[in-house]
Amino acid sequence: MKIHLVFGLITVLLLVIVISSRQRETVGFDQVAAAALKMAQEDYLTASPALPRSLRELTADQYKLIRWNDEKTLWRKEGLPFQVRFFHPGHVYDRQIDIYEVNKQGTQKKTYSRQSFEFDPRLEGLKFFNVIGYAGFRLMYPINRPEQLDEVLRFLGGSDFQAVAKGLVLGAKSRALVIDPDHKDQPAEEPVFTSFWLRRPDTFSSQFTLLALLESRSVTGAYSFEVEPGAETRVRVRARLYFRRKVDKVGYAPLISMFWFGENTSNTFGDFRPEVHKSDGLLFQTDSGEWVWRPLSWIESPQVNIFANAGPKGYGLMQRDRDFSHYQDLNSLFHQMPSVWVQPVKGFNQGAVSLLQQPTQNDQADNVMAYWSPSVSPRPLEPVEIEYVLRWMTYNPELPPVGRCVSTRVDLQDEANRREIFLDFAGGPLDKVKQGEMPVPEVLSPNGAAAISNVKIERNEFGKSWRVSFLAERTGDKKPIELRCRVLVNGNPASETWTYTWNP
Repeated sequence: MKIHLVFGLITVLLLVIVISSRQRETVGFDQVAAAALKMAQEDYLTASPALPRSLRELTADQYKLIRWNDEKTLWRKEGLPFQVRFFHPGHVYDRQIDIYEVNKQGTQKKTYSRQSFEFDPRLEGLKFFNVIGYAGFRLMYPINRPEQLDEVLRFLGGSDFQAVAKGLVLGAKSRALVIDPDHKDQPAEEPVFTSFWLRRPDTFSSQFTLLALLESRSVTGAYSFEVEPGAETRVRVRARLYFRRKVDKVGYAPLISMFWFGENTSNTFGDFRPEVHKSDGLLFQTDSGEWVWRPLSWIESPQVNIFANAGPKGYGLMQRDRDFSHYQDLNSLFHQMPSVWVQPVKGFNQGAVSLLQQPTQNDQADNVMAYWSPSVSPRPLEPVEIEYVLRWMTYNPELPPVGRCVSTRVDLQDEANRREIFLDFAGGPLDKVKQGEMPVPEVLSPNGAAAISNVKIERNEFGKSWRVSFLAERTGDKKPIELRCRVLVNGNPASETWTYTWNP
């Protein structure tokens, strides 16, 4: 045998040994972070192969005709409490990702299989060249009934993910992070998850752990997700990020939702539904402990509200209105969509909570984003560590523990310089007001752009709440006009602070 053939065989054997050894390794957060650092030091390459045109051009309805074969569900045969189903690439989900199973024996890549899907006969002429991976996955768990697996977590598209609590349906999303989210001249940069490692659960597991590798032109990062489904589903997120370049603004722990119109909108745009939204407001608690509520609203132009503080104790996009009659939607089930709360653990220091709202003419696109931004931009290749808990829920009496604004109604919307506001407050100390006591509303325009008059408060026995009403009149040329209101009992705050932006 010739000497070069001998060396060739030795090289092949060594490669097989190395690969086998690596497959037996259990991947952890530090290994993913090391890969992210190495990638950050290299040029950004979009490695996902282009999908066939027939898959890319599928409409949303056509894409739904590609169904998962339940018999192929990961960990189904083992009867484990957590099981995984994959999404086929296509439609707007054209990026293919790498997915690995991590168990005691090592790490195994989950290769794409067309036999894992059922294709409706109406999908004629689909091509599958360059299809080598999946677009995302859903995590199944018996959250509602012991004998039935329901979707509790979904990763599909970019770095977006959704979770639900018991009795709820998918609604608002979270995202790993966003770069330059409110830049006027260019769209925001949205990093993507390119690889996932799913840790095989035990027979009696009530928690599920997965890792993810994030990348974009400006950043790479390692993410860890610890998922605990229940009456309140909690997702503990840990991230280590490396920025390739200096960025103007970064938004951590962004929440994404949709608001078209609600009780504070006079126009329903010819739609039969009284309200259409996945979330109806932003709630946050400042570093000083103040609870602030900002109802979402229909707007004609992009609007950004920035709430600076030394470090929020939490923020979230909430869906407070749970009355089906207020939506009348049997398909979307807006009244069963979750509120999502971000509870900071590490890395949320001096900065600001921002709310970005975009105009919309339908309910098809998410147009609301809330996120936290540090006051100092991260330095290139300097590791950034953040940690937080995402809480997906129906209702929590501690968010806030004081009275909350349960409805916002705006009158005189056909007049340019006047608005009459009606607010209902309930809960907390407001439910315990003693006979003879009278709550006192405190209303002001912080930027002095409006005169406040006719301030009243009265008991609303029908809603078991306190109704505050007042008239706001424009006093100058300042735009926009900011309004604030809270309710006091015996001189102490008994409610959250309601805030509102009026654009004459």
